[in-house]
Amino acid sequence: MSANPPPLPSSATRQRLIVALVGAGILIASIWLALIVVSRIDEIFLPGQGISGLPALPGVQQDSAEGQVNILVMGLDRRPHEGNAPTRTDTMFVLTIDEASKTAGILGIPRDSWVEVPFRDGEGFDNARVNTVYARGETSGYDGGGPRLVKEVIEHNFGIPIDHFVIIDFAGFVEVIDELGGIDVYVTEEVYDPTYSRTELPGDYYPLSFEVGEHHMDGQTALDYSRTRFGNSDLDRIQRQQQVIFAAIDKALEQRLLSFDTLTSLWGKYKDAIVTDINDLQAPGFAALAAQIDPTRITALSLASATVPYTTPFGEDVLLVDKEIVQQLVAALFSDQRLTKEAAHVEVHSSYGLTEEVMEYLAQYGFAAGSLSAAITADGSVNQLTEIIDFTGKSHTVERLADLLEVGPDQIRSADESDQALITNGDTDVIVILGADLLARDFVVDAQERQES
Repeated sequence: MSANPPPLPSSATRQRLIVALVGAGILIASIWLALIVVSRIDEIFLPGQGISGLPALPGVQQDSAEGQVNILVMGLDRRPHEGNAPTRTDTMFVLTIDEASKTAGILGIPRDSWVEVPFRDGEGFDNARVNTVYARGETSGYDGGGPRLVKEVIEHNFGIPIDHFVIIDFAGFVEVIDELGGIDVYVTEEVYDPTYSRTELPGDYYPLSFEVGEHHMDGQTALDYSRTRFGNSDLDRIQRQQQVIFAAIDKALEQRLLSFDTLTSLWGKYKDAIVTDINDLQAPGFAALAAQIDPTRITALSLASATVPYTTPFGEDVLLVDKEIVQQLVAALFSDQRLTKEAAHVEVHSSYGLTEEVMEYLAQYGFAAGSLSAAITADGSVNQLTEIIDFTGKSHTVERLADLLEVGPDQIRSADESDQALITNGDTDVIVILGADLLARDFVVDAQERQES
C-alpha cells in the first residue's frame, strides 16, 4: 500500500529553492574523462580529420529529433565484500548533451527521493526510495532488469525520456583517478569523520581528516572525501563531489598530449568498469561530441531543491518530490543550452523597484548573472503590463522571458529607432520593462516576505 503523504508547501514558499548550481555526483568525472580519451585516440588514428567529420553517427544525432541525448548515469554503492551482487545506487543523475549548441547539463537525483515504482506485471505502483530501484529490478525478474526499471521510474516520476544508461561502480572511479596521477583539490572547510567506513562492516572504521588547504588526492582518497557524510546536510557532500568532478576534468584537460599507451590504458579501464547500452559504434560519436564541449559550459542542477523531508508511516526518512517544480527544473536545464548559445544580454527596467527580485528569479532558470543588468526607467512612468522589446532577434531568449514572466504576445515587440534611447548598455539584446502585473506573482510576494522577516 502506498502511504498518503502530507501536502507540500505552497509554490510561493518553495519558489526560491528551485535551482541550485551544484554537482550531481562524482562518477560523472570518469564518464567525462573516458569520452575525452576516446576523442584523443581518434585524433591519433585520424589526425586532422576526427570522427566528428563522419555523417550522422548512431547514438548522437539520431537519438533525438532535436539532437539532444539523455544518458542516465548510476553509481553503485557496492562494497568489496559484496562481490557482484545487485546493490543500491549511491549516485544517480541524467547527463544531457545538446548536439546543436555543443552544451551539456547534469541533473542530479537525490538518493532518498520517494518515487512511484511500477509492479512487475505493470498493474499499478508502490513507493520506494529511488536508490533501491536498480536492485529491485535486478532481483525481482523485471523485464529488462534494473536498468530498464530505473529508466521507467525516471520517465514516469520526472518526465525525462532516457536514451541510454551507464552503470559504474566505485572501483572504476578510483582506477581512473589513479591513472591520471591523482587530482588536486582545495578543501575549503575542515572535514573530520572518525566513524567513516569503506566497507560499512561492524567495527570497520577508517577515520578521515582533511584540513583547509590544497590536497593532492589519489583515487581512493578522492572517493573517501566525496563520500563522507560529514557536514550539516547533503549539500555539503554534493559540494565536495562537485570539487572532485571538476578537479578530475581539469587534470584530464591538462594532459591532452599524453602518450598513446597512457590513453589506451585509461580507455581500457573505463570499459572494464562500466555496464552500458551504448555500443562500440556509438561511443566514438559521443566522444567526438563531448570533445567539442567546453567544461565551463556544463550546467549542473539538482532535484534536491524540489523535495521536502517526510517520514513515512513505517518510520523511513525520505524526500517527497514536487512534480510541478521538477518539470520547471527540467525545462530550465534543457532550455539553458539554447540560452547559453544565444548569450543575449538583457536589461531589466523599472521605475518602482523589483529589478533585483526579477533578476534573481531569472537567474534561477538559467540566465547567467553577467547577462542581466538593471536600469531605472527615465520618465518614471509605471507600466500596467510588463513589456519585452527585442533589439537583435534573440528569439529563444525572448520566448523564455515571456514564459517565465507570463508576458503575452501582444506585450512583445521588435525595437524601433525610438527605442534606442532606452539602452544603457551597448551590448543589449533585449529590454524588459517591468509592469505592475508582476506585483502579485509568487516569486515577488515571496521575496517581499523574506525582506520583511
